[in-house]
Amino acid sequence: MSKFDHAGMQATAKRRVNVGCGDFPIPYWTNIDANPNLPADIHVVVPPLPFADDTLDEVWACHFLEHLDYGEGQEFLRECFRALAPGGRCGIVVPDTREIVKRYLAQGIDQVEWPYRHWHALRDLDAVCELFLYSTVQESPHRWSYDIETLARAMTRAGFVGLREVDRYRDPRIAQGAFYQVGLDGFKPKKEA
Repeated sequence: MSKFDHAGMQATAKRRVNVGCGDFPIPYWTNIDANPNLPADIHVVVPPLPFADDTLDEVWACHFLEHLDYGEGQEFLRECFRALAPGGRCGIVVPDTREIVKRYLAQGIDQVEWPYRHWHALRDLDAVCELFLYSTVQESPHRWSYDIETLARAMTRAGFVGLREVDRYRDPRIAQGAFYQVGLDGFKPKKEA
């Protein structure tokens, strides 16, 4: 049986950053959120990221990018690229607009619970707008929409390579797995020797 290295994980937490943590900080990471009432380690509006060039191993932003308009989103991705060390990983998860709209158009039985015990039927465009397109159920509304193709394009424009799809159901960095989200991990190229 192996022992979990708590001290080692805590010592490297400053090199892993969870941006827009909301109510879901990740243990052994540096958690950032603009809202001073949320359980973050650093309370700051992003972008820019408050880190020097080439100093982070990983940046994670789950359900954050869609709260920025397109230009701010590109600026945020460039900031992630700048702050990551060569070989560092950037993980981004956003609502999957293509999947959401597909389920709306199918007029099926899909429902989403938000907040707790409040159900939204995805066959109702008002519910789709309230939850995903504009997200009026949150303090900070959505300002841009993505699917896997447009997210890949945005990350590629920022310089990321080796894009890999995040498991929307089982990735341990995601607070709750769900069909309505999509994500990619991208990497800052390593410097050639």
